[in-house]
Amino acid sequence: MRVSVLVIVLLISNLGQTQTDSLSKMYNKINWIKYDLNSQKNPVWKKSIVPSILIISGLSINSLPLKQNIQDKIRAPFNGYSTSLDDYIQYAPIGIMYGADLLKVKAEHSVWNQTKFLFMSEVITGGIVFGLKYGIGILRPDSSTYNSFPSGHTAQAFVAAQVLRNEFKNTNKVLANSGYLFSTSTGLLRIVNNRHWLPDVLMGAGIAIIVTNLVYHFEPLKNWKPKFLKSKSDLSLQFNPIFSDQMLGANLKLKL
Repeated sequence: MRVSVLVIVLLISNLGQTQTDSLSKMYNKINWIKYDLNSQKNPVWKKSIVPSILIISGLSINSLPLKQNIQDKIRAPFNGYSTSLDDYIQYAPIGIMYGADLLKVKAEHSVWNQTKFLFMSEVITGGIVFGLKYGIGILRPDSSTYNSFPSGHTAQAFVAAQVLRNEFKNTNKVLANSGYLFSTSTGLLRIVNNRHWLPDVLMGAGIAIIVTNLVYHFEPLKNWKPKFLKSKSDLSLQFNPIFSDQMLGANLKLKL
């Protein structure tokens, strides 16, 4: 009888231990999932909310009577003003990023990987934008050509702004978000110059942001380097001001 009781106790103890181990594993798994969902790498869907809203908004107001009415209201306060400033400020976030690198502001990635991810984002975004431009063939508001939708200038500007944000969002929020000033201004000026409709601008911005965030999420070719860089530590930028009685200048070096 004592042997039977002992066997039953051992069985219950073993069952309890097994159940405890199972619960422990399940708890650890739940904790891992919770951590993974809250990590910076996982919630790509969160990063896609804003660009998705931009894309959906652009598609929803892309009817001629509606977008013409919006166009007239946006351009009215500017009274026919025109500028080529948007051709240049679209690249400003790129200059800000490399300027911050020169000043040794801490970034998420090295200069080499920044350049790599910027290039990938530009190429993918450009392919999508120009595929839509010439595949859909929507007339520009100034009636010049049938390649209005989406806006290439705006897409370029928002790729640059998003790369800047992704690199410095954890170290310098003002610097990280400064690119949006130039990208938003680029989009607005495309409308003011009567080169694009509002839907073109919204679509270009949405595509650029979502593509750039996907590149930064998956980090393709992160560890790839060309042969001439493999023996080097990395690309680095160096800025040295020069002051003397005879001259005032600076020395800019790109180190491989």
